[in-house]
Amino acid sequence: MTTNTIPGTPPLPLRRIRPIGSAAAVTCYIKTQWPRIGGSGIRPLPDTAFTDPAFLERYRPGIWTYPYLACCGAEFDRPDRASGLKSVADRLHMPIYKLSATELADPRRRLEALNRMCYASHVLKPGGYAREPGFQDWTFQQFLPRHEPLPGSPVSLDGHLFALRRPHDLSKRVFEKLLHHRLRNASLNSFLVTPTGRKHCAMLGLVPEEQQRWTAYRFGRTPRIDKAEELYVFRPDGEDSDRLLIILERLVHDWVMGRIPRLPGKWRDRSQYSRRSSAA
Repeated sequence: MTTNTIPGTPPLPLRRIRPIGSAAAVTCYIKTQWPRIGGSGIRPLPDTAFTDPAFLERYRPGIWTYPYLACCGAEFDRPDRASGLKSVADRLHMPIYKLSATELADPRRRLEALNRMCYASHVLKPGGYAREPGFQDWTFQQFLPRHEPLPGSPVSLDGHLFALRRPHDLSKRVFEKLLHHRLRNASLNSFLVTPTGRKHCAMLGLVPEEQQRWTAYRFGRTPRIDKAEELYVFRPDGEDSDRLLIILERLVHDWVMGRIPRLPGKWRDRSQYSRRSSAA
C-alpha cells in the first residue's frame, strides 16, 4: 500500500489483487471507500407501490425512456495504447461508467452521437485542455441487478438497458436532471475533489483536477467545452444496478405522487448556451 500523499509525484507500488494482464479496472488494493449511488439512505418502495389505487389514479404513461450504461476502451487499430474511459478507470483504479438516459426509439443512435462528439475525451492541464484518444467507440454495458422490478412497475430490464415509461408530464430534460441529482454523490468529477477523492489521487500520485473529464461541443464555428457530468463510480454487477432500479422506481413514484416540486420549465443546457473556454 502506498503512503504517498503529494499529488503529482510518483506513487509507491500498490499491493496487487489481480494478475498482470487482467482486464479489471481495479487491480490493486486501495483503502478508498467508493461512493454508492443513492447514498446510505436509499430504501426500496413498498411492494404495493405501483398497484396501489392512489398511484394508479394519478399515473398516465408517457414516452419510453432508456437509462443506459456505457463505456469505451482501446482503439480498434491501437489496442496496445491506453485509451478511452477504460484507461481513465485503470489509471484511477476505480469502476467508472457513463450513466444517463435516452428516449430514442433505437438507443444505439445515442452511441453514434457520443462517438461523434468524443464524449469525456478532454482533460484540463496547466497548459490548457488536452484531448485523449479512444473516446469514439462507446458501447452499452449490461446492468446486472439481482432483484426484479416491483409488481406493476413502470421500469423493466430490457436487454442491456432499463426501460422506463415516464409519466406524461415529466419531460426528458427534467427527468435527466432529477436522475443526476439522485446519483450525484457518486459523480466522478465531484468525487475527485472531495477530501476522500483527493486522498485517493494522492496515493496514486495524481492531481485530482487533472483527472476530471470534459467534453468539447461544436455549434458551427463556436466551440464550447464543459464538464462531462454523466460519469459515475458504478459497479454493474449486483448492488449498484439494484440501487439504480430503486432510484428509477422512486423517481417515477415520487413525481406521480407529488413529492417532487415542479421545477422551472426552462433549464439551460450549459453545453449549448453557456459560454465556455474553447477546447484546445
